[in-house]
Amino acid sequence: MLFDSEKKADNFIAFNQEEIRKEAGYAPERSYFCLFCGGWHITSIKEEIGKSKKEELLEQLLIEKANKKEKASCEKFKINYQEYRNKLFLEIESKIKELDNNEKELFFNEQISFLNKEIEEISNSTNQNDKELLKELRQKLDVTYIVRKQNGFQKVNNKFNEKLEEEWLSWLKKNGKP
Repeated sequence: MLFDSEKKADNFIAFNQEEIRKEAGYAPERSYFCLFCGGWHITSIKEEIGKSKKEELLEQLLIEKANKKEKASCEKFKINYQEYRNKLFLEIESKIKELDNNEKELFFNEQISFLNKEIEEISNSTNQNDKELLKELRQKLDVTYIVRKQNGFQKVNNKFNEKLEEEWLSWLKKNGKP
């Protein structure tokens, strides 16, 4: 059927749809413009509105951009983490350069026991600031152990609390740290 306007085609559907459905088993669902004859027709085929190629490409581009941003923030965290660790190394190294062996042993023991005590005090806190502080304290403890070992003081009288060591190792693994 040919209609002069979209409104006439839509009115035909609205007023005759039920009768056509009873008679034929299907009915017109929508109207469309025909470029060939320059008029309006009706059809029972539902219009499937999908994404155009441009929309799909744009969506894909946005997803890729978000993934790159996420990777960049992860890389930035790794760089900041490594810079922080390097700063801690230098700090501890500069502190122990002037000490003799007995003073170094005492320094490491005090540093480790202090950090363990601080970690134990705030480890059960749910405060976000405490969680950040806990992360920093654990990093300091990790660096302290590494510097102590590099300077030949891996054996100390105070045995490191095994529970804290397991917790620390699981935290490292969880956060993808070596």
